Amino acid sequence: MVFSVDRRICKGDERVEERELDKRLHIQTVGVREWVHQSSHYNRYEATPYEGMDFLFAQHEILVSGSFVDFGCGKGRVPFYVHHRYSIDVIGIEMNSVLYQDAMNNLIDYRQAFPKKRGMLSFECCLAERYELPDDASTFYFFNPFSLDIFRRVIQNIVRSIELVARPVEVILYYPTADYEQLLHNHSLFEKTAEIPIAHLQVHDDQERFIVYTYKKP
Repeated sequence: MVFSVDRRICKGDERVEERELDKRLHIQTVGVREWVHQSSHYNRYEATPYEGMDFLFAQHEILVSGSFVDFGCGKGRVPFYVHHRYSIDVIGIEMNSVLYQDAMNNLIDYRQAFPKKRGMLSFECCLAERYELPDDASTFYFFNPFSLDIFRRVIQNIVRSIELVARPVEVILYYPTADYEQLLHNHSLFEKTAEIPIAHLQVHDDQERFIVYTYKKP
């Protein structure tokens, strides 16, 4: 299902559109949240735009044979969207207990609205670098949730997981920072297989794009 909306009802207000699409999933994910005592390792909460996800998945086929993991999932927009669209196992990882509780509250409403949806949907409240990856995890999604140091450690964990259980794996970056992009560009076990610019959004911001990296056998 594509989560588009008639822009005439939005009157140019992007948040109205996002709220309308939230309603279709019976969740609440709109808004940006800064933290008073925010660690330098973790970034503010801001969800991936629905139109960005529509664009990504219209251009790119994800690996539906394994589970989808969203690191720094916040209130869960990407996990709910992916689960609803593909009916695959999806896991959201969030270290902030307030955002995690928001995601869990959304999960209650989502399950009530879509009780027959196939595929497991779950959330974990933990540090990303300490999360034990499931053996079937195949797609890893990042919207700049934390520092380069933590990102590096998560990528190391992904590589170790593949060494233990061989499988196809891809990493998807949205609005990638130069540091994230450079780390994977220089990594001997990953290669860039797709760069998907969101053309109509790049008019205002050329960072509006997705980059997909695929794990390659050593």
